[in-house]
Amino acid sequence: MTIRGAMNKRSRPQRSPRLEHRPWRDPRLVLGALLVLASTVLGAAAIAAGSSTTGFWAVRSEVRAGDPVQRTDLVKAEAHLPDAAARHLMRTDEPLPARLEDLVWARDVGDGALVSRAALASGQTGGVTELPLTVTSGAAPTDLGRGDRVDVWVGPGPGDDAGEKSVRVLSDVQVVSSGGSAAVRGAPSRTVLVDVSDAELSGAVVSTVAAGHVTMVRVS
Repeated sequence: MTIRGAMNKRSRPQRSPRLEHRPWRDPRLVLGALLVLASTVLGAAAIAAGSSTTGFWAVRSEVRAGDPVQRTDLVKAEAHLPDAAARHLMRTDEPLPARLEDLVWARDVGDGALVSRAALASGQTGGVTELPLTVTSGAAPTDLGRGDRVDVWVGPGPGDDAGEKSVRVLSDVQVVSSGGSAAVRGAPSRTVLVDVSDAELSGAVVSTVAAGHVTMVRVS
């Protein structure tokens, strides 16, 4: 070996083992990175699922029972609601109960409120048939108003035979007018008009409500 060859061999730097280490090839590091990525993706998916909303119809401003439904009345609102509450509301991805031009408001709806299914009714029912009912104080909700839907029961009143049973004579009829106050047999009362256009109205029903004690139960 020549002197120059020996010097070149001695002067060649030796690679440190530490410099040969390539951390990105370490399987433990790769596994850890994959676990972090998976946790991030799953966490984002869980947050997105928990915050998902559904589109419902709401009213732009207050509407009154009996008024025709206008396209400008309705605005889309996003909300996250329990299933029990959502099933009673009109979603924007489902058809309306009738053509828009045939719909009327079945009840008053406040400014910005979500639209319930019971708030929309078809206006093509061939007119309204109104049945007047005398309701004594305490036999109907105190805040009963136009557009509310009620079941009508007739049974014994104060001073009548307590053994008589109450019977439901009308189901799910709409209140047309909550009436003014009056007095029947000395007790305060009011005359409530209900729409019986779609009800099975008979002479027996009319006689029963005229002679008995009427109680109204609001159903929607």
